[in-house]
Amino acid sequence: MPNRRGFIAAVAGLALARPSLAQAQPLVVYDDELKNGWQSWSWAKVDLSVPVGGGKPIKVQGDPWSALALHHDAFHTGNYSKLTFIINGGAQGGQALMIKVMVDGKPVDSSFVIQPKAKTWARVEVPLKDIAGDGKTIDGICWQGQADAYSPYYITRIQFE
Repeated sequence: MPNRRGFIAAVAGLALARPSLAQAQPLVVYDDELKNGWQSWSWAKVDLSVPVGGGKPIKVQGDPWSALALHHDAFHTGNYSKLTFIINGGAQGGQALMIKVMVDGKPVDSSFVIQPKAKTWARVEVPLKDIAGDGKTIDGICWQGQADAYSPYYITRIQFE
């Protein structure tokens, strides 16, 4: 029986180790280019991979209510708790951008608004629960301008964590 106890202990040890192995790796959306099957379905003026400093962020500018919209085959967000990205408000900054998840190609209402600062890179963490995206099957994300046209901003290192 000692061998059986050793086997049971080893199996129990594997069971305890499994949760750390099961933690989802970040789902990278954009890092110098679109990754992992993501596509631009934007309805704003979008330039992908614009050389700025040492990287290639997305440059976005638009008319009222236009958006940077990134599309992916539908996936469940259960393994993720937040959307993160790095953004720079460009020369003027202050763009009012509402962050939304998309279901069936349509933005889901949200009141999560950011205003990037001029000439400053900042990392933003958006809890999925704050944009009605936690535990849902989504097929995209967007950063939608509000009632005014907006000057260019830059965004990179977009991922779900």
